[in-house]
Amino acid sequence: MRVSSSTIIREISRHCESDSSLAIAFFYFDFHSKDTKPPAVLHALIRQLSPRAPAKTSPKIPDYLGDLFSRKGDGKQSPSSEELELTLKSIIGTFKNDVYIIFDALDECPDRPQFLKLIKEIYEWNFDKLHLLATSRYEQDIEKTLRDFVSHQVPMAESLVDGDIQVYVSRQMNDDPKFIRYSEEKRQTIKTTLMDGAHGMFRWVVCQLDSLRNCRSPHELQMALIDLPPTLYETYDRILLRIDERDKGNALKLLQWLAFSVDKVSFSEAVDVLATNPDTVNGPFFDRDRRFDDPRDILTICSSLVTISVVQPNPDYFESKERGSFTELKLAHFSVREYLVWEGLRSHFKLAIYHCNEKQANTFMAKTCVAYLLQFNQHGCISKNTRISYPLCSYAARYWIRHAQP
Repeated sequence: MRVSSSTIIREISRHCESDSSLAIAFFYFDFHSKDTKPPAVLHALIRQLSPRAPAKTSPKIPDYLGDLFSRKGDGKQSPSSEELELTLKSIIGTFKNDVYIIFDALDECPDRPQFLKLIKEIYEWNFDKLHLLATSRYEQDIEKTLRDFVSHQVPMAESLVDGDIQVYVSRQMNDDPKFIRYSEEKRQTIKTTLMDGAHGMFRWVVCQLDSLRNCRSPHELQMALIDLPPTLYETYDRILLRIDERDKGNALKLLQWLAFSVDKVSFSEAVDVLATNPDTVNGPFFDRDRRFDDPRDILTICSSLVTISVVQPNPDYFESKERGSFTELKLAHFSVREYLVWEGLRSHFKLAIYHCNEKQANTFMAKTCVAYLLQFNQHGCISKNTRISYPLCSYAARYWIRHAQP
């Protein structure tokens, strides 16, 4: 969640705590998340608002939720988006005073057309007590859809972002062993150079720091500072250009998989994706000998374009990888995916191979899933330990047909 949004949510929450007739609900869009379709968003808003909504009968189960539960076979069926919208509208209608709904990082919503339509429909309910706030980078489709009914726009001043960037860079200069080794004067030069080139782009600064950490001498550092790429996309160009020749095939596989995977990708799954070859003269196959001995070596292939995070257990998921915590491999930032699908990348002489087309990526992923599953073509080859020994099998069995659909 962005710092500005978390501050707004914290202050409004404090305001609502002082008066039970007030309520706040929020939803943070993250391009890594797969649960950002309108029904999931409506579920989240209903879940946050319903406990504070006045109830006519039972204080625990408001009438509108009880009615919806009954209509859907006592919870056996999932409500439609239209039913969830009506339920949310009913909940908001019960409040006597202000209700605040906040959508953060709207630009990272993968189903923007559907969601922008939903925001417009919520606005057209004409509740005077309802206050909507959405944060986003400037995107033409968002601005075009919302401009007719947005009452206030608050551009984020570059100077405010630069303040956060300055604090971050100073911390890196003082805490990171790769930078502590330099003199105070040299560290100040790094800091000044990065601040001059940042122009409010936090992500650009992160990538430059990653690159500067690899400098092996003061001379290399000085040359790198003189030749910093001016834009984020040019930064990504250089990252791809530095990929070793032997790793280019794996880099393309990995970036496509992370850009279009239906589910979170664990380290062990990514290792098996790279160990599977769906297109060979001898037919598709999975080769255990192609597995990386150390899965973390994957991080060296695409450098700053990918990152890791620890996913905690989720009891609502049956898949084995969700039964305990696991290390997720993902694209480092939403802008990485935007860059990979950007048409301009297709025209780059040396980097066109990395351009990700959704149809081609899904074809590759479907073939990889099928190739992986072909190793289980003998009777009795599947056991209770198969999911542990072959971590990609659950994903491949569940989603191959989805990737194969035109």
